[in-house]
Amino acid sequence: MTNSSLPLTNADEGARLRRLTRELFAGIWVVPSSLAALQLTVVGDTSGVHYGIGTALLWQGSAWMLWGLWSQLILTLVDRVQLDTARVLPWLALHAGFTVMISAANVLAIAWLDHVFGAVGQVTTYAFALRVVIVNHLDIQVVLYWAVLGAAYMVEFVRRYRERDRAAAELEQKLARTQLEALRMQLNPHFLFNALNSVAELMEMNVKEAQRTLIRVSDLLRLSLRSAGQSLIPVWQEIELVELYLQIARVRYGHGLDVDIDVDPNAVDLMVPSFLLQPIVENALKHGLAPGHPDQSIAVRLARVGGSLEIVVEDNGKGLDGLLTTSGRFLAAVPSVDGLGIGLTNTRSRLAMLYGDRYAFRMSNQPSGGCRVDIRLPVQN
Repeated sequence: MTNSSLPLTNADEGARLRRLTRELFAGIWVVPSSLAALQLTVVGDTSGVHYGIGTALLWQGSAWMLWGLWSQLILTLVDRVQLDTARVLPWLALHAGFTVMISAANVLAIAWLDHVFGAVGQVTTYAFALRVVIVNHLDIQVVLYWAVLGAAYMVEFVRRYRERDRAAAELEQKLARTQLEALRMQLNPHFLFNALNSVAELMEMNVKEAQRTLIRVSDLLRLSLRSAGQSLIPVWQEIELVELYLQIARVRYGHGLDVDIDVDPNAVDLMVPSFLLQPIVENALKHGLAPGHPDQSIAVRLARVGGSLEIVVEDNGKGLDGLLTTSGRFLAAVPSVDGLGIGLTNTRSRLAMLYGDRYAFRMSNQPSGGCRVDIRLPVQN
């Protein structure tokens, strides 16, 4: 049994469009056959004879529904014979031959139907009926063949265009996922290098604390691996990563580091880029605060505001060091910062790839001292 929830492939889309096209061309002839039957019933034929609706439907329905069969043949030709500008003459010769064949077959069939159902007045023999059909209907058969052929090629061109468009979109998505994963994987060795440096420093002072820190590093990497391959994770999972990171950071910065994490209950299950907060918190520690100093604080706040998730990370350190600027509007898609390190550069690149121009990122100094990072993301449940 197939799973209807699975995404359609290019082949699936093409097969479905071909099937719908064949069904349309098989059934559309009901319209002209019904109109022709209604005309015979209400107005009558050229001799003025009126026919019952059943006879009229059988007569005209048979005549017109023949094109339901011919259209299937034409669609098969379109599937197998591509319109190639380098081979126009063979293509024209092929369809000219099928035009003659189908038109002749249809004229013979219509003449027989006219002879059987309309054997009154001037229509007395099959030969006479055939001459009447050739005079009155041969040109229409030729026009119908090329009309069906043109419509079939139009549908085929649409199908090919959609396949190319879908293939290009899929390729672009695969490339974006690959780039996102490369950026995300760049964070792991960057973080691990810094964490192992802290453990190395501890080994000379407190071996047991170094061992506990290595366990925390292992827990953090385990959480990171749990979200491997996922560009977006729930807020609560991102907070777990940040809290584990801060436990490791306190080894270096001491218990004088005060961290306040406040998450709006409405934002707990919203999706955010994995490892979004850790590089920002790490930047606050490395560039704003100093190891061993008392009364140092970091505040992390996440709240849902309308259709956006607003994230604020503040510290009471020394603020931006001059390599960064505070110019720019809050809602500018391109952050007004220069000289970012690996973590923040990586974070900004991932935000741009995931949200395009629908995100906001700003770093600024606070009047009371310290740095503030504002991020606004569109809500993705």
